[in-house]
Amino acid sequence: MRRWGSAMVGFAGLSRPQELVGDMRLDEVYTPAERLRSGGGRSLQHWAGRLAGKYAVLRLLGIPPTAEHLGQAEVLPRPTVNCERSAACHHGHPPTVRLGAKLRAAAEPGQQIRISLSHTSGQVLAVAVASWRLPEDETEVG
Repeated sequence: MRRWGSAMVGFAGLSRPQELVGDMRLDEVYTPAERLRSGGGRSLQHWAGRLAGKYAVLRLLGIPPTAEHLGQAEVLPRPTVNCERSAACHHGHPPTVRLGAKLRAAAEPGQQIRISLSHTSGQVLAVAVASWRLPEDETEVG
């Protein structure tokens, strides 16, 4: 496994999430929780951010970006202790990634994958970094 992976996804000029994934199916690339979180009036920027995060994670793990593999990397906001644990909470929480079983097997035991997303008006840059677990990882809400 590499120490980091990055990806950039452009969304300028696009109007639908399907345009981001091309021939892949949305329900294979995005988990139900991601589709719920990105839908409901959210902009295409949210869909692109999740996709960029997924690509960065797969690059970190050295795994090809198939629809199945992308769907195994779930990118969602990490609730904090200040959040009321509501699915409707839209405060700016840092992104986190949860790996499905196939991707967990490719990750090194004891390591945590952290991601960072940065948006412009038409692109999202994602960076995924492998690190050892930190004390605050044990107190995450969710």
